[in-house]
Amino acid sequence: MSPLEPSGTHRPQYRLRWRGLVRVLDRAPRLKARLADLVRGLLQKVFDPGLVTTERVIEYPFVFQHVDGIAGRVLDIGCCSSGVPIALASRGFRVVGIDFNPYPYAHPNLRAVRGDAMRCPFATGSFAAVLAISVIEHIGIGHYGDPQGSAGDQAAVREIARVLRPGGLAVISVPFGRAMITDFQRIYDPSRLTDLLAPLSVVHLEHAWSTAGLWAPCSEAEAASVDWNGPARAVAMVVARKPEG
Repeated sequence: MSPLEPSGTHRPQYRLRWRGLVRVLDRAPRLKARLADLVRGLLQKVFDPGLVTTERVIEYPFVFQHVDGIAGRVLDIGCCSSGVPIALASRGFRVVGIDFNPYPYAHPNLRAVRGDAMRCPFATGSFAAVLAISVIEHIGIGHYGDPQGSAGDQAAVREIARVLRPGGLAVISVPFGRAMITDFQRIYDPSRLTDLLAPLSVVHLEHAWSTAGLWAPCSEAEAASVDWNGPARAVAMVVARKPEG
C-alpha cells in the first residue's frame, strides 16, 4: 500500500522543530496573534474551517502517519462525526466504524455499526488496529445520547484491548491538562492517562496545545498546565499495542 500522504506534507504543523519559533513569538503576543489570524485565514481557504482551529488539524495526520502499512481490519470508535473512516476506506483500508449514532457516509470498504463502545459487538482479537480519536473522554457521560457509565472511558479501553489481535495497534487521542470531568467530557492529566491506558502497552506519546487559536507541539508539562476552563487547549496523542501472548 502506498503512503497515505506524500512525505513531508502532514507533520510540519506540529513537529518539535517549530517549537523554538513559537517560543520566540511568545515574546511578542500581539504579533503572534496577528500571524495566527493570517495563517488561520489562509488555511481556511484550503481546509474545512473546523479542522483549522480544533485539534483535528493534528489528530487526523497523526492517525494517517501511524496506520500506514496496517494489514487487516481497522475499527474506528465514535465514528459519527469523524472524517477518518471514509478517508481510510477510500485509501483501500477495510474499515468498521461503531457509534451509538448513525454514520452519514457510505463506501464499499466501510461498514458502520450502531452500538455501545463499552460493549463492542465484535469478536476478541478481530482487528489489526483500533482508532479512538477525541471520543474516549465522552464515553459513559451520555452527552450524545449514548449509554451512561461512570467508568465508561476505562470500559472502552478494555474493549479496545479485547478486540485487538495480539500486537495490534491502538491510536488514541484525548483532551489533556488539569484533570476535570464535566457533563460533556473528561480531561486527563498524566496520572489519569496512565490509568486509562493500563490495558495497553504505550509505544509512542505526543502532546500538543493551542494557546492562540493554532496548534503547536509542546512538552507533557506544558500540556498538563492547561486549564480547560480558560481558552487554552491541549491533547495527548497515543500509539499503543496489545501485548503479545
